[in-house]
Amino acid sequence: MTSESRGNVEGHVAMVTGGASGIGRATALMLAREGADIVVCDLNAEGGESLVAEVEALGRRAVAIPTDSTDEGQVAWLVAAGLDRLGKIDILVNNAGIVTTDRTVDLEKAAWDRVVAVHLGSMFVATKAVLADMRTRRWGRIVNVTSRAAHRGRIGNGPYAAAKGGMLAYGRVLAMETAEWGITVNNVAPGNTLTPMLASVFPTPESQADEARSSGHITVPTRLIDADEIAGAVLYFCGPYSDQTTGTTLHVNGGSFMA
Repeated sequence: MTSESRGNVEGHVAMVTGGASGIGRATALMLAREGADIVVCDLNAEGGESLVAEVEALGRRAVAIPTDSTDEGQVAWLVAAGLDRLGKIDILVNNAGIVTTDRTVDLEKAAWDRVVAVHLGSMFVATKAVLADMRTRRWGRIVNVTSRAAHRGRIGNGPYAAAKGGMLAYGRVLAMETAEWGITVNNVAPGNTLTPMLASVFPTPESQADEARSSGHITVPTRLIDADEIAGAVLYFCGPYSDQTTGTTLHVNGGSFMA
């Protein structure tokens, strides 16, 4: 992917939750390269500022305010700032997420609540915050970054899998509720993706390939997913070739789960 804009989302404004790192950052940069201005929703102030600088270097505009994506008031403030500075928000990527590895017998309810809030709760908060503007303009694209875990769980990821499954179900409802306003709602379900968080667990190419094989990846070469590959799937749902696609899920997982 080059830095030249191809115009697939030219003239649009996209808000990305969890946009300061990992899949969110890759998605924000890809959307900017394709012509969108960006609103960054993330608590990571330093990461948000860095992303703004990269987006502006691509010739696009960007807004970043440290924001807890589960907090209605903070998200409303960010959306208001985005509307004021950029004029609209017509693409939303619900990407914010955290993980826990405790089995249910050891899991604290506070940890369960936080994981579900960051994934599923923030999806509700951010979606509701942007829907009024999308409805007025009678156009919008909402993409939820879910997970293979919603379909194929692993020991220790109970709240994560439950929250991602909830995002899938809620996304289908949203697709039905918003279609009359020209809004589509779709999901991208990544498999294990090589983000900084995952790289800290699997630091070498050999360990990453081992994890990919043990996860069931069948594509060659056997490797973890690249964040840009997830961003490219998100881009499809935001661009001009998906107008008749809504309520669906695109799996990007190396063949480790087949729907």
